[in-house]
Amino acid sequence: MSPPRRSSNRRADDDAQVFAPTQLDLFPVTPVVDVLDARSIVGPRTGVEHLVRVRLRPNDAPHLVFHDRHGWYCEAHGPGCRAVMLAQHEVR
Repeated sequence: MSPPRRSSNRRADDDAQVFAPTQLDLFPVTPVVDVLDARSIVGPRTGVEHLVRVRLRPNDAPHLVFHDRHGWYCEAHGPGCRAVMLAQHEVR
C-alpha cells in the first residue's frame, strides 16, 4: 500500500510567512567605551596590551575587554561578546 498523497488544494495561509515587526529605537543608546592604561591597572609587568571598559548602555555593568597573547576577549563572555568588537574599533 502506498502512502497517502498530499492534496493539490493547499490552503492560502500555508504559504503565508509571518514576519515580526522590527523594533525601532526612538532614542538610540550609544555604548560607553573607555580605553584604560593596562600597565597602571594590572601592573607594570603585565602582558596585556590593551584594556578597555565597555558599557553597552550607560547604566549596565561594564565589560572588561583584554587584548593580550590570547587575543581579544571579554572577561565574562569570551571573544564572541559584542563589547570586544566595540573595544577593537575604539583602539584602532
